[in-house]
Amino acid sequence: MPAKLYKYDSVEFTLATGSTDHDLESNESGAFNNVNPWGRTLIRTNIPISIKLNSTSNDSISISPLDSPFEVDWQEVTNIFITNSSGDTASLKFIGVQ
Repeated sequence: MPAKLYKYDSVEFTLATGSTDHDLESNESGAFNNVNPWGRTLIRTNIPISIKLNSTSNDSISISPLDSPFEVDWQEVTNIFITNSSGDTASLKFIGVQ
């Protein structure tokens, strides 16, 4: 039996320090183009960041490089809001799977 083929989105970018609630869907091409919502999300970062899932009013989730890749498979994701207050530019990679 052939493996099931899933649609996915892959987004890579840098985020300047001081960025607050950077809207992934609105600001990064490739986000939520092939799949919306993401049923499984993987996040890689080289420095500590925080994210909010689906709404800026939701609680922040802190992610450090030691957590990378951070996986969200318990919540459908329709957008991600990213904050970088580390003092350094963050190199980020997001993969969203249906």
